[in-house]
Amino acid sequence: MEKNNYLFKFQDFVEESMKEEESRKKLLQYSQYYGSLEGVSLEDTEFYKNYLSKFDVSGIKVVVPERWENMFDYDLLTRLIAASFSSDYELSLDECWKDSCQGVPLVNLSIFVTSNSRSMQRSLKDLWILQIRNLYTIYLQEQLNISTVLAEGEQSEIVNERRQRLLKTFEARKNQILEEAKWYSSFITDE
Repeated sequence: MEKNNYLFKFQDFVEESMKEEESRKKLLQYSQYYGSLEGVSLEDTEFYKNYLSKFDVSGIKVVVPERWENMFDYDLLTRLIAASFSSDYELSLDECWKDSCQGVPLVNLSIFVTSNSRSMQRSLKDLWILQIRNLYTIYLQEQLNISTVLAEGEQSEIVNERRQRLLKTFEARKNQILEEAKWYSSFITDE
């Protein structure tokens, strides 16, 4: 599906953020350092070019809700989840894929959030439309905030180290999945 047909569009996010006071403030702070986001594609933002784009999601396909599979850019959502400072995630090879080993490895993505000493885990494939839209908003606001912190310079070294750690973690988790997929495939091809 064309990005223009997705239910979540970056410019809609920018417009909605301008309507809500706290989000508007954060968007304007970001704009002071990097310029206005009005009319800018997500791929042209500082945080996408210098961070999100480095999360290589090729070679795997995340299992998504069947009803909404063509309605969102799940590669982007996977990048946002993996790049987040505020949540953690787990990748696991899909059981149905293990049985057939057909095509690109299918991967389950579970998101872990801790708030007020309460932990919650949800699998991406079990989420509803509104929950998925909310994840985009939450994670994009987080990236705007992190970019602003970087621009202000006070904690830039800590932020950059954390970004590098999250990037390496994703690469390691993805490589582990690919190795596991290769192992399962070896049994199918040996038969």
